[in-house]
Order: sequence, then structure tokens, then C-alpha cells
Amino acid sequence: MFAEIEQSFDEIVSAFERRGTPGKKGLVVGVPTSFATAWLIPRLDRFRKSNPDIDLRLDTSGSPIEKLGESLDMIIFFAEDGAERVEFEKLRPQGAFLVAREGVVDPLDGVKAALRKTPLLVHRHLPHILQTWAADLKLPKDADLTIDSFDDGPLLIAAAQSGLGMALVLEDMVNFYGNAVGLVRPFGEYVRTPFSYAIAAKPASGSVHAIDRFYGWIIEETRKESEARLPTKKLETS
Repeated sequence: MFAEIEQSFDEIVSAFERRGTPGKKGLVVGVPTSFATAWLIPRLDRFRKSNPDIDLRLDTSGSPIEKLGESLDMIIFFAEDGAERVEFEKLRPQGAFLVAREGVVDPLDGVKAALRKTPLLVHRHLPHILQTWAADLKLPKDADLTIDSFDDGPLLIAAAQSGLGMALVLEDMVNFYGNAVGLVRPFGEYVRTPFSYAIAAKPASGSVHAIDRFYGWIIEETRKESEARLPTKKLETS
């Protein structure tokens, strides 16, 4: 029944907002701490200046999908194509590539030779990254690899910085998990993956107009950056 009346209900809410007493329009957005810290917070002032009537609150407590439509009006989350229970729009599609401490491998050796001599560091909970990357590079399925697994992105980056091997990372593992001092992309490959930061909306108690405006703003901001981003061989070192 709710699915049948949801659109009409939203229209009623919008009508009251248009005719109500001028004031702040509420909006609660669930967002991972990594995304909030590295991407959203540095840009948030621009949104607030152009939308002074929106009272935006960020929730970084986790479990965003379960809270969508309950206590959260909108969520930004790490999504995998075909594996999520909600409809979403991609914000930052993620490419995968190798990084290593400068000097750990010789780029002239090539990827396959480097893998025979150097451990491959991977994210334990994102096995599809390795499968997608290996298939794109046409590595043999029976390739003899020495693989070390880590439980999260920061550990993976730290292991690479310590010279423990070559880390197979998603691009925002580098962008969002602190600096990449001393890390290089020895082979310059860039493999598209099914992962992305994504956004989904379902009004809970927030303003429908506030949801629409924030949704449009963040889609536009990330789209402009995606068009400007080009894979580069060497990561920033400061």
C-alpha cells in the first residue's frame, strides 16, 4: 500500500513546505567517514552558502542501507553493481591498479615478472577486485602468485608503504586513506571495476525539496570531477 501512495504523500509534503512558514528544511544524510572527511567536508561550505535554508546533518554511524527511509533521508555508500538491495546512482566509479613503494619493483620487468618475484597485497573483503584486474590483464588463471591479504584499505596502503609488496588498490583507497608518500604506480594500468561510491534517497523525515537539491548538487559535483580525472602513472607524493 505504501508503494502505491508514496508519490502522493511526497506531493502533500511538498505542498505543505511551499505554503508553510519560512524556515530551515531538514535533511539527514548517512555517509562513510572516509568519504565525508576526504571529499564531502571540504566542499560542504559551497553547498551551504548556496542553500542557506537547508539544515543538513551528517550521520557516520554505519549500516546506512538499513537506516534509509527510517532515520536517514539519503545515503552515500560503497556499492557493488548487482549486489545492492536499493536503487542507486554512481558518484565515484572505482578503477583498480597496482601501487608499490618506489624501488620495490622495476617497471621494466613488466607486471608478470614482477608478480613472480614480489608478493601481491590485496583487500580480503573485496575478492572481485583481484578477479577483475587479473582478467583484464589476461593473467593466467593458474599463475603462481604470492598473495598477502589485509582487512581494510588503510592497512593495505600501509603495507605497500612499508615495502611488503605490490598492493592492488581501488583509486579512492589512495585518495581517501591518508597520504601516498613514496608510492608509485609502476606499470600505469587502470582496470574498471564493479565498485563505486554511490547515492540513494528515500525520504524519512526530511524535506523533499532539500533532498532533491542536495542530490542534484552532489551528482553535478562528482560528475564534473569524474570528467576531469585522468589515470596517471605516478601518485602524488605530498
